[in-house]
Amino acid sequence: MNENIQRPMTAKEVSELVGVTPQQIYMQVKLGKLPHFRVGNAIRFPANIIETHLFRDCKNENEV
Repeated sequence: MNENIQRPMTAKEVSELVGVTPQQIYMQVKLGKLPHFRVGNAIRFPANIIETHLFRDCKNENEV
């Protein structure tokens, strides 16, 4: 198996990563702002894409 493939994340895991509630993550899904896919009724988030997507607009505190 490819060692570079990460397990998909749940809404709870994503919410803990960014410090919001799972409901806020589901709202972002509903608004089309977070990349995701469904497995049956479950929503999952590709870990490598989520980390890049969530933090793409963050700036280093030392940047002007």
